[in-house]
Amino acid sequence: MGIASMVIGIVALVIGFVPFCGTWALVPAVVGLVLGVVDAIVKSKRGQSKATAVAGLVLNPLAIVVIILWWVFAAAAAEEIPTDLNAVWQQQMQQAQQQWQPVPPGNVPTVPLQPQPGQPMQPVQPSQPAPGQPMQPVPPGDVPTVPLQIQPAPPAQPAQPAPGQ
Repeated sequence: MGIASMVIGIVALVIGFVPFCGTWALVPAVVGLVLGVVDAIVKSKRGQSKATAVAGLVLNPLAIVVIILWWVFAAAAAEEIPTDLNAVWQQQMQQAQQQWQPVPPGNVPTVPLQPQPGQPMQPVQPSQPAPGQPMQPVPPGDVPTVPLQIQPAPPAQPAQPAPGQ
């Protein structure tokens, strides 16, 4: 019984540290505690060594304490969860609307997608500020813009039957 109490205590303690799985170890920890008490009483009457019973009497209550602490931590964390998620969503949307600033139409930079016909693409050399100097914003007139031309897709061709059908 002492060895069973000790083994159950070890297993219950290890499983007790796993969040939300420790609950499954509560019943075995109580059973291991009872086995440890019974084994300690029987071995003290016989004058035998109570080492395994004492190990079970230490490990099983420790496992129970760990499991109860997980419950306490989970309950404390659950109290912080908002119950009205719609109100939280509304509050976040209001904050986002207050922080949002539209970009003026002339300040949207565009990048040419293709080089002009007959001209090779030029590598872009980023300008780096001097060490210790902040980067300067690009004036709105210095940003090259290219109008985007969208062409409709050609109409789909009807499927031709395979030869021999």
